[in-house]
Amino acid sequence: MPVATSLDRDDELDAALAAGLADGVEALCRAQAIADDDAAAPARRACAWALGALVQYRDATVDDADASLSRALLMAGPAPPPRLRDLLEHVQAQRTRRLGQLTESQERLLALHRRADRRPDADAYLTAAALGIVESMLGRAEAALDALYQALHLARRTGLDSLVVNALSNLGSYESDLYNLEDAQLLLEEAVAGACRLESRRLRIFAAGNLVQCLCLRGEPVRALAVAREHLIPQIREDDPPALQRDDEIAMALLANGLIDEADALLARELYSGALTNELATARVTLIGKIRLARDDPAGALAMCLERRVVLAAGGEQVSLPIDQVELLRTASSAAAAVGDPAQAHALLQEAFALYEDLLGRAARSRRLSLQIAHRLRQAEWERDSARQMATALEGLNASLRAEAEENERLKRQLMAHALEDPLTGLPNRRHLFEAGARLLMAQRRRGGSVAAALIDLDHFKQVNDRHGHDAGDTVLRRFAALLQRQTRAGDIACRYGGEEFVLLMADASAAQAAQRLRLLLVQFRAIVFEGRASAYTSAFSAGTATWLGDHETLEGLLQRADAALYAAKAAGRARVMMADEAAAAPG
Repeated sequence: MPVATSLDRDDELDAALAAGLADGVEALCRAQAIADDDAAAPARRACAWALGALVQYRDATVDDADASLSRALLMAGPAPPPRLRDLLEHVQAQRTRRLGQLTESQERLLALHRRADRRPDADAYLTAAALGIVESMLGRAEAALDALYQALHLARRTGLDSLVVNALSNLGSYESDLYNLEDAQLLLEEAVAGACRLESRRLRIFAAGNLVQCLCLRGEPVRALAVAREHLIPQIREDDPPALQRDDEIAMALLANGLIDEADALLARELYSGALTNELATARVTLIGKIRLARDDPAGALAMCLERRVVLAAGGEQVSLPIDQVELLRTASSAAAAVGDPAQAHALLQEAFALYEDLLGRAARSRRLSLQIAHRLRQAEWERDSARQMATALEGLNASLRAEAEENERLKRQLMAHALEDPLTGLPNRRHLFEAGARLLMAQRRRGGSVAAALIDLDHFKQVNDRHGHDAGDTVLRRFAALLQRQTRAGDIACRYGGEEFVLLMADASAAQAAQRLRLLLVQFRAIVFEGRASAYTSAFSAGTATWLGDHETLEGLLQRADAALYAAKAAGRARVMMADEAAAAPG
């Protein structure tokens, strides 16, 4: 049918569909432009309304999405062309998923997925990805993996980068849920890199959130927090929808690094939950339980965990992730032991261990199944393209070159990261300060926030080197850097400025608040006793703080005023903190 053919090869529709994964606002704008084109064929305009409804079922209210779907159905008429017919069926499957009717959604998507080879690859990808997620929410691991691997295969075939990144993120997240963490990490790192190349904030947040969780499960909390600070905290906005906030993943990284108060502040916000996601309440209860344990409230932690365990035992259509259940039971066991109930602690730990053993078995099965699926897909692709062996060989070469380019890009990013880090202290260096500091000022300018700067100089540092040797000086620098890093909040920027100088930028703080924090830091630093060549010794620092004056002041200007306050502190006798206002008022 001619109309069907034109729809199947419609680049604008494909671009709007791909934009729906990377940027919902852009996708709605693209779809609206097509829908408002009175010269376009009704079927094409109906496709645009259907794409708009698809984005709205994810990001907007059901009523708004229903209105767009009704327009699409009305414009499609009684006998729509195949692409439009299948797209409308996909949208209705997503509607039932949004309403929490997972089994009906799964049946609709499965029927569509069986026609994948007769549909445009981009459309078939959407259905395979949605089917994989619904199967995972129903606890059908093998079916979910099969659909998600097919989705990745279809995404790569489309050549649309946003689809590939979305597929990698979905598959990596589910491999992590199944505790196949090594494969999950590779998939999610590729997804984050792809999202950064696309400059898609939405895809970057989702992929990075999944990677943070995977790294925490792998026992890499420091790296998890680094990913959160690079790809989540600076990217997420206060007015973002709940699905983009990623509070739990950030809190998980903070908690794993001992930043209890910051994790608690994030978890105080309302838990995001919806029919489009896996069950999230169990992970939230576990995190709060760990915080209560850390704050010496084991009874409260135990009560929360046991209450959630009862809810899980009652069951429901949406299945809780096994790893969340394991962590819940482990936390409950620790709490039971802390309240003096070793019998209950042992029983809970045994239950957690049994679930964990089953989870390890699932992980092994998922890895084996992943290999089988990948082999089957490769075989099907070979059969499909056997008549075009030369084209297949060229595509293989292109894939190899892309992989090499991606590896080169990864190495380039790794070298860039090293270029932004001070090798002695492990803190970011001066170059990172001016890059990240400029972004911080820009963000605070948009939201009307404040920034305080502190310039810190270790007192009499040359004497340490002269009396005790340069190794001793390096030790002092490392110990101070570690202390500074422990006192740095998630949104702050701490770096080695050069020599024995350090800089701390604090969002939403004044010079007075910065000075108060630094005075506490000075007390802690002076309490450290270093072993010298002939005798033990202590060290101290002087510091100056200043508050950013707003739009008309650059980062350099802010640092110059903090530097002036630093020199005033040294002139006043060292081992003290002065604010820029105090320095300006001091007699010259």
